[in-house]
Amino acid sequence: MRDFETSPLLSPRLSYDALPEAGDPQIRTTAPERKIDDDVLPETSTSGRNIGWASAYVLVISRVIGSGIFAMPGTIVQNVGSPGLALVLWLVGAFVAWAGLVIDMEYGCMLPRSGGVKVYLEYTYRKPRFLTSTLVAVQAVLLGFTASNCIVFAKYTLFASGNAPGDLNTKLLAVGLLTCITIVHSCFYRTGIWIQNVLGWVKVGLIIFMILTGFIVVIFRPQTSATSPTVSATAGLDDLWSGSVWDWNTLSTAFFKIFYSYAGLSNVNNVLNEVKNPVRTLKTVGPVALMTACVMYILVNIAYLAVVPLDEIKRSRELIAALFFERVFGAGFGNKFLPLGIALSAAGNVMVVTFSLVCATSISIFLLIYTRRESTKKLLDKDSFHMREFLLPPNHLGPQWAGLSFTTCLPSW
Repeated sequence: MRDFETSPLLSPRLSYDALPEAGDPQIRTTAPERKIDDDVLPETSTSGRNIGWASAYVLVISRVIGSGIFAMPGTIVQNVGSPGLALVLWLVGAFVAWAGLVIDMEYGCMLPRSGGVKVYLEYTYRKPRFLTSTLVAVQAVLLGFTASNCIVFAKYTLFASGNAPGDLNTKLLAVGLLTCITIVHSCFYRTGIWIQNVLGWVKVGLIIFMILTGFIVVIFRPQTSATSPTVSATAGLDDLWSGSVWDWNTLSTAFFKIFYSYAGLSNVNNVLNEVKNPVRTLKTVGPVALMTACVMYILVNIAYLAVVPLDEIKRSRELIAALFFERVFGAGFGNKFLPLGIALSAAGNVMVVTFSLVCATSISIFLLIYTRRESTKKLLDKDSFHMREFLLPPNHLGPQWAGLSFTTCLPSW
């Protein structure tokens, strides 16, 4: 067996536990060459690593838990026919998400640098040159995957304030949210991290509040026959599986919706240059976030079933959370509290997506558009890419802002 086949991918020259800070002479004396094989080396941050374990956890959990948990459970129950089968699918979705997470963790530990899937694809498929960079750049700018959350934020904010969400005011508010987030992440780097941490913990707290509320209602509020919940102390196992639809087409459709609710577990892979002890953090943040999301999803579904009757759940589709809050708090407070909570959840999702995936793919756009400029050559001569160099004006959050704003403002047909 040849030597290169038995040598470790990660170089023993650098330690993740003691990466040098900016200004340390070690940074300039051993700068690696910009080769694709050097992707296995950790990049040393030029401005310090500002994301600890808690911030990395928020990056992942805020990306995973979006507006779907407030809308998908009712649709899933309607599709599969029974709460028991729906709960099993939510659990199976977590195991499938774990399989994908293991691959991201393997690549992330082997290539501990910002960029995520861009870096992994470039390392795996090296020719033709710039193919993966082009694909990632097009996906980031044109597809506008986070534009929908901007629209969700705008609609629920207007609804909570008592205004009718029209087409014009919805899109203006959505673009305003995206613009504010762009300015915060561009000019106030640490403040942006702090804000998205707060929004992430608010989102987790809201879901925990919903779980506790559901169980408190079941324990302390007597139920009448007109408002009997799906799950009760006298309900048997047969009731949970009654009406199950075992059609493969139906199950696959429901499963894809559930699997989408677990998307984003590799969010921290996109900003590993910013993370303290990147490999150690990567090994723990993803699994902990996955377990948190799985437990919360199961318990929230049980809370819905404990408060809202099954027939109403099936009719509600995406409005199951609205029915839940209306039954617990009444039409007045419930109609104000729920939209505000969903709006904050969507805003937190937009913040972490903009910070991580969109900013990481800025490297692709940057290399494609500005490769012949002198400023680019100087930047490539440095020993690392740092997020701030792509966030600060006049650099490269602009293309993402323009692309997402354009996608947000497209007419609804």
